[in-house]
Amino acid sequence: MKSLVALLVVGTSLVTLAGCVYDDEPPRRLASEPQPYSPDPAPGASSGNPGSPASPAPMLVEIDADQTMNAVGGEGVGVFIEYARGGHWHVWWTCDTIETGQSCDFSISATAASGSVSNLDLSELAGGYATSTASRIEASSTTTTEIHGLRFDTNPGAVITVDAAVGGLKDGAFLFFVQDGKVNGGFAGTLTNPLQLQGNAP
Repeated sequence: MKSLVALLVVGTSLVTLAGCVYDDEPPRRLASEPQPYSPDPAPGASSGNPGSPASPAPMLVEIDADQTMNAVGGEGVGVFIEYARGGHWHVWWTCDTIETGQSCDFSISATAASGSVSNLDLSELAGGYATSTASRIEASSTTTTEIHGLRFDTNPGAVITVDAAVGGLKDGAFLFFVQDGKVNGGFAGTLTNPLQLQGNAP
């Protein structure tokens, strides 16, 4: 299995993900949570099949506005989610090719719970592919040592749902954001994937 990003820089402080002990407190949830996210069923899938396990409802987390993260392309697998005041989102990802010699096939989607998605910027997705609707963006790339990503706008303060798969595998351990100045708010447990996020300032 691919290794996770081992080293991130948040602002000016160095945060080592591997080997650190965090308070085991989940990222702060918001008081007014939207309806749980329910993805469209796959073609031919039967909704309400009693034999199908129910997916857990996505966690809703609050992230620090105007904070950025840094990671080195090729040194670890991660999907990084940043929010800037005014409704500006940056979702970007890295692989662990330097360690494994293999590429990572990413499939990423971001869906606005309300309002629209606009001003899509794909300049960081060279060699990748993206499609969009009024409220959803889907992107895919084969990533090695480069950093791939996309930028887009939503209504200020809108909740987005990020769904990320690497080689078809979905794992909340791939997802990173900043809360209270710490990576993932210092949460040592497993995040849901998909994950809902909202900036702490519109």
